[in-house]
Amino acid sequence: RSFYHEHWELLFDFGTDTEKDLSAFSKISSPNDRFWADPHVIYKEPNYYIFVEEYLYQTKRGHISVIEMDRKGHHKQPIPVLQKDCHLSFPFVFDWLGHYYMIPESSEKKTIDLYECTKFPDQWELKMALMKDVKAVDTTVFYSQGKWWLFTAIAEQEAAAPQVELFLFYSDELFTDQWRSHPMNPIVSDVKKARGAGGIFQKDGCFFRPSQDCSKTYGYGFDINEIILLSETEYCERTVRAVRPDSMKKIIAMHTYANWGNLTVVDALTRQPKWVK
Repeated sequence: RSFYHEHWELLFDFGTDTEKDLSAFSKISSPNDRFWADPHVIYKEPNYYIFVEEYLYQTKRGHISVIEMDRKGHHKQPIPVLQKDCHLSFPFVFDWLGHYYMIPESSEKKTIDLYECTKFPDQWELKMALMKDVKAVDTTVFYSQGKWWLFTAIAEQEAAAPQVELFLFYSDELFTDQWRSHPMNPIVSDVKKARGAGGIFQKDGCFFRPSQDCSKTYGYGFDINEIILLSETEYCERTVRAVRPDSMKKIIAMHTYANWGNLTVVDALTRQPKWVK
């Protein structure tokens, strides 16, 4: 620790092959006074927008910023889009009926808040609180079978985080605070894959849930899990891909996966000499 510091940064790649070795990805490095993590991607013609947690070491607080990137990988510097009097991270962004929404992680407030974009990509207003009085992290939602499904990670004892369990809720409406708890809750209790690692996505007609492996350390690696069964009474998933940093030079952890079209973005914790600026 006297000679090195640990630092989250972003890795990205264009291509339809999401199985590609992550060591071949290109890097987006942040300045030494901050880190960028928890990427979530939206494509809005003609560019991609990578929403991230931007954490400032001096203030010890994160806010949400966005990085605009063209289809050749050229990108702009991030600009802040959501700053509050509490720590924000994991900016889950999605579009629904022509509007963009965000559910950032705001567990410090003990709420799950939904924001609506009033001017893309940098102006957001609070739409409503989906849940209150809950210490939840890394919340995602998606629409299927005529219902909204809300996945969130909750620690039964607050001090236990990141030792969290995955809970599932559902509703006929998105804009509601009346979410029904799934009878199998918690649906995943394994520390190796309970906590979410990105938004649920669809490929070849199947739904997949990225998850974190926190067994060795927070956000050590991530898995891609296919959702086999989802209903008001049942839930089942199976892991189809596991990504760990063991064979990747200088990477010691990675905990978020985002994909939109041909662009894949992950975050990576690296160890760098302190004299490197």
